[in-house]
Amino acid sequence: MELKLTYLKKAKRFIDKNFIKESEIDSLVIKAVKKKVFNIDENIDIKDLKGILKGKIRIRKGKIRIIIEIINNEVIIEAIIENIDFRGNIY
Repeated sequence: MELKLTYLKKAKRFIDKNFIKESEIDSLVIKAVKKKVFNIDENIDIKDLKGILKGKIRIRKGKIRIIIEIINNEVIIEAIIENIDFRGNIY
């Protein structure tokens, strides 16, 4: 299995602006994929979103929210980090 992480421009800008380590975000996304796709018990708060964000997953870590979309192929799993922001601004 190969995991490909893709950051959209808006998410990348938030990371640069708030001095968050990309490796921290990567580890959260990897845990979320393990929990969602492989049903491995990981200690991470994820939720399937509803409405116009249906099909996307929210990761919660403190005051920060990460919106991802998992595209599952046979060999490659791609997680697209669409948005990262504080809880009041993310939705």
